[in-house]
Amino acid sequence: MSMTDEPQAPTTEGKVKTTPKKSDKPKVARPRLARLPEEHVITVLRPNAKSGKSSDRFNIYQDGMTIKQYLEIMTKEPHNRTLGEVWADIRWDTDPNRRLINVGPTVVEKPPIPPAPEKKPRKKKLEVVEGGTPTQPAPSGL
Repeated sequence: MSMTDEPQAPTTEGKVKTTPKKSDKPKVARPRLARLPEEHVITVLRPNAKSGKSSDRFNIYQDGMTIKQYLEIMTKEPHNRTLGEVWADIRWDTDPNRRLINVGPTVVEKPPIPPAPEKKPRKKKLEVVEGGTPTQPAPSGL
C-alpha cells in the first residue's frame, strides 16, 4: 500500500460483470390450448408418419378410435404417459402444418396418397485405364 491518503481506483480483476435485465415488464403466460372433446374420433391421415419411440405411440392411433380410448391406452401399461404428455402428442399430430391425424365428430375421408417421386438417372462413372488415371468418354458429334 502507498503511504498517501489518496483513494486508489478499484480494480476489475476477479469481479463478475452483471448484465442489466432485459425488461422489467411482467411476463405474460401463453394462452392454454383448449382440449378436444373426448367423444371425437381419430382419423389417421398419414400412416407410419413417425420413427423411433414416437412411432410406437403414433401407431396406436386407429381410424374411428375416440380420444377417450386413446387416453385410456396411453395412460396404462406399458406406456404410462401422463395426460399432459398424451394431449401434447395429440396437439402435435393435429397441428395444421403437419396434419398427421384428424380429430372430429366423425371419421373424415383420407386424402389420396401422392405418387412416389421418379428416381433420377445415375451419372456414368469414369473408366480407369492402365496407369491409374481416369478417362472421360470421347465427345460425340465432333
